[in-house]
Amino acid sequence: GDTTVTLENFVVNPGSSKLYGDVLVNGKVAAANAYLFELWGGTLKPLQLEGNDAILTGTTVHISQDAADLLNKTFGTDAVKRGLLVGTATITAQIK
Repeated sequence: GDTTVTLENFVVNPGSSKLYGDVLVNGKVAAANAYLFELWGGTLKPLQLEGNDAILTGTTVHISQDAADLLNKTFGTDAVKRGLLVGTATITAQIK
């Protein structure tokens, strides 16, 4: 289609397990600092150290209600539902 959705400027709130970011539709801001994803840490694996990096992986990423509503409005559908699995997050932090 002719519609492009871009997500950028992610901010993770570890206390609430929420990920926020800016949403652009066809290059124009549709929502700033929107609540995009729920982060479910029940499948989080133990911290791994590799060289100068600390790596956390296993948190599943799910569509928030706000993001589902925005996507459904943008694409004229009702197919996107809260909780839809997007994937698994991996966070790598340089520690040295």
